[in-house]
Amino acid sequence: MFQSVAIRSIIPVGLAVTGFVGICCLSLYGIMKRDMVNDAAQHGRNIANTVVLSTRYAMLHNDRQHLGNIIANIGQHQGVEHLRVFNHDGFVTFSRNQSEIGHQVNKQVEGCSGCHSNSKPAEQLAAAKQTRRFTNERGVQVLAMSQPIYNEPTCTTGCHYHPASKKVLGMLDIGLDQGPLQNSLALMRYRMIVFTLMTLVLTVGGAAALLNRSFFIPLKKLIAVTSTHEASEAVKQLESGYGELSLLARNYHSLLSRLHDTRDALARCRSCNKEKGGGES
Repeated sequence: MFQSVAIRSIIPVGLAVTGFVGICCLSLYGIMKRDMVNDAAQHGRNIANTVVLSTRYAMLHNDRQHLGNIIANIGQHQGVEHLRVFNHDGFVTFSRNQSEIGHQVNKQVEGCSGCHSNSKPAEQLAAAKQTRRFTNERGVQVLAMSQPIYNEPTCTTGCHYHPASKKVLGMLDIGLDQGPLQNSLALMRYRMIVFTLMTLVLTVGGAAALLNRSFFIPLKKLIAVTSTHEASEAVKQLESGYGELSLLARNYHSLLSRLHDTRDALARCRSCNKEKGGGES
């Protein structure tokens, strides 16, 4: 089977197209996935910043009941897996899950180690290091963001006093369900697989059709002409052909016809010579 020119021509084309399309689709999927994950992280940071701004007034007035209601209400939104506020010492002071209040967070876990990796906690942290991904106890993939709550000049007034040396008063931690993002990525993977298969079928099929029309059919005609002297049907088909192979087949048939004519002429000459020789004797 692999001795056929058609098979040996189509298989390399198919492999080359498959490799090219596969690499392009994988690269495109990787780029789109990174962009979607980055957008989701930025969206989470925006939500965290919005929560901090929403609770700012209650924090300035030390209105713990109002602050707790804000945290509880925002935490009930669809897609919010957890929402809590830590104080400077790492204790949960507000949370949508009341059972967490009063517990101290492990400062060495991912998400806290970025600030607490040294003996003195970092006061500034890059946005990328404020984001972490994990699977919670319910098996939900979570994208969590930690937003520092900084000490402002207005925080040093009234009864709600913090020394100016304390730059960070606490941390807001919010976790978002990544199920919708994973579903979007799965749908995108499925569509790209379908697109890749369609591209392969159409490309390889189109290449095979073009090769068949431009190369394989004339090649079969050439084989038919060169394999038998009774090639009248193949010669008729050559009249509708085009390309170098069809031209080669026609030239071969013309050369073969001239060769036959030459042989016939030589045969007639021999016959004439024999007749002349017999008449003279």
